[in-house]
Amino acid sequence: MKTKLFIATTLPLWALATWSCFRSPEIRTVTEEKIVHPEKVEACVSLTKFQLEKMLSHFNEDDHPSEMKRFKSLVKRDANGWRISSTHLAKGADKYPLPDGDFLVVDASFIDYHGNFKDCINYAHSYQDNHEYIVVSVK
Repeated sequence: MKTKLFIATTLPLWALATWSCFRSPEIRTVTEEKIVHPEKVEACVSLTKFQLEKMLSHFNEDDHPSEMKRFKSLVKRDANGWRISSTHLAKGADKYPLPDGDFLVVDASFIDYHGNFKDCINYAHSYQDNHEYIVVSVK
């Protein structure tokens, strides 16, 4: 009776010990994904003369030279970097508000004028035959 009781109690323990030795360990891998957007991405677009004329047709003849339009496009990964879809780019435009703040009209060697964006564009546009100006933000 003692032997049967001993076998009855030790056999399950022995089977459990044998099973735990041959069982493969459970490995859990925790993967955490983060989407990191780059600060600057250089992308290229090739426009035909027709597409460029189509984009320029969104401006009226009486628009101020400082008027801005926002064109939307698709950006896809290319073998050489990023490519902007020119067909989507020429489809439509939304009016873009003029930027606020102080701006400078800059020649190659000095600051020629300062003021708001529209005034700076007027100044640079009126002297475009004499100088090659760019308009930059003070910030």
